[in-house]
Formats: sequence, C-alpha cells, structure tokens
Amino acid sequence: MSTENLSTVLNDELSAKERQEGYTKDVGGLTNKFAVEPQPYAEEPNNHFGFNTFAETFSGRVAMIGFDLLVLTELLTGRGIIHLWG
Repeated sequence: MSTENLSTVLNDELSAKERQEGYTKDVGGLTNKFAVEPQPYAEEPNNHFGFNTFAETFSGRVAMIGFDLLVLTELLTGRGIIHLWG
C-alpha cells in the first residue's frame, strides 16, 4: 500500500487548528504531529531572599560551620568559648 492510499484511508488532512499549532505533513503526505516544537519559557528568577530552599540550606550550613569552630576552639585552647569571651 503506498503512502497516498494510506493517507486517504487515515483521512490525513490538516485542520486549521492543527496548522496553527504547527503540525506539518511529511514527504509521503502523512501528518507529522511529532515535529511540533515545544514553546520555550523563561524560568522564574531564583530569589535568594526570604523563606526559600536556598536561604534555609545556606543558614543551616553556616550554623554547622559555626558549631564546628566552637568545638575546635575548645579543643585547641582547653577552655570554653564563654571563658574565652569574658
């Protein structure tokens, strides 16, 4: 069966909506609905202020580093941070 016969059997004519959406016909005259390009979109800007994932992760990491520095200071000096401070 040739592609012309297959096209008529499948009633493969493009409607106005399909043409507007960007569907095309291949060389055999069949509708190629997989050739439609997705619409590009711009992502929302990643805001680094307020309660968001970045801010929570960053503050948690800073707190862990601070705690490690307190423990390291106590190990090296033999006195706690309160004794060193006051």
